[in-house]
Amino acid sequence: MTASKMDLKELKMGQLKWYNIDIHDYTVRAKKFLKDGDKVKVIVNLKGRENEFRNNAIELIRRFQNDVGELAIEASKNFRERNIYIILTPNKAVLQKAQEPPKQNETVNEVSAGV
Repeated sequence: MTASKMDLKELKMGQLKWYNIDIHDYTVRAKKFLKDGDKVKVIVNLKGRENEFRNNAIELIRRFQNDVGELAIEASKNFRERNIYIILTPNKAVLQKAQEPPKQNETVNEVSAGV
């Protein structure tokens, strides 16, 4: 059995537009990528004066990471340049737990027929 290839998927958000973005829109897509076994890179591009509001962009990325939850582990991040990003990798323990079939209790129902 060969190991599956892990791709890097990117989600880009411009800081001027993220106040209109429902974070749910991005987390749904990111969760799909992570469940498929792909890495996710979340990028916020800072242009011009937006660089002065870097804390808002970092807060957006942290909120995104919290919304994804235990499904992902932080692999790397960069909060120093104009392109702020975080790379999330799938949490294999959580994914394996989700793929296991639920255990069923083995109960035997006896039916008695009265004559």
